[in-house]
Amino acid sequence: MMRRPIGRRQLGSELRRLRIEAKRQQREMAEVIECDASQISKVERGERTLKALELNALLDFLKVRGDKRDEMLALGEEARKRQPRKTYSDILSGTFRRLGDLEEDASEIYCFADQLIPGLLQIPDYIRALVADSIYRTNAPMEAEMEARITFRLDRQRVLELENRISFLIGESALLRPVGGPAVLRRQLLHVLGVIDGKPWITVRIVPLSLGVHPLLGGALSVFRFCPGVDDVVHQSTVFGGGVYLDEVNETRECLRAFKSCRERALGPAETRRLLLRRVRELAPG
Repeated sequence: MMRRPIGRRQLGSELRRLRIEAKRQQREMAEVIECDASQISKVERGERTLKALELNALLDFLKVRGDKRDEMLALGEEARKRQPRKTYSDILSGTFRRLGDLEEDASEIYCFADQLIPGLLQIPDYIRALVADSIYRTNAPMEAEMEARITFRLDRQRVLELENRISFLIGESALLRPVGGPAVLRRQLLHVLGVIDGKPWITVRIVPLSLGVHPLLGGALSVFRFCPGVDDVVHQSTVFGGGVYLDEVNETRECLRAFKSCRERALGPAETRRLLLRRVRELAPG
């Protein structure tokens, strides 16, 4: 399965705005290009693209002219481009692949994880311990599934080198949970410290247990922000499956507000670093 480029998401967002401005319904758009209304919904969410003739017909219907029409046609051409398939794409479900696509396309990522170190920061041994346990619980085909998930998660971490702004909030519980054993957790926390020290475009802050109740307690989510004109998307992790995606503006805005509320009450950068170092010393052998 090919991943969709950012152009498809941008085309969908712009087409939705034009439809709303023209006071038209998805059903009416579907009638123009002789498809089901659900297909227009998929286009607006960036899950499907349009043929050149279909896009031209919809732009005629919406009375889009001049520079805006040229812009939409260029977006349509970009949206029809396909990207190379990843080696793990035949094993992992589309919901997992979509997460990797969003991370690559985003210009900003806000990531909160209450119980575990976020996937983008995980070292191989930490990933292996998590994946082995989850596959055991679900009776999935062991070796192929495990290697696909590990490869996928490590491949996703290339976004850390793009120098796009990424903000991590990590619950203090994740610093206490010995995933893979104390030695693995110690190496994991040292890796997080290395990211903090070596990548100034990435921020990591700990949400302390002493905070008590907060808007994201017990959860895990990522807010993806894109170039102007493209709506935010939120991914919420679930215990089973690839998680849940939100793209309605009122829902994504509420998630971002909750993230920022937690960030305001989290430990500052210096305090976060001191806490991580303290845990590393506590986990030292002997």
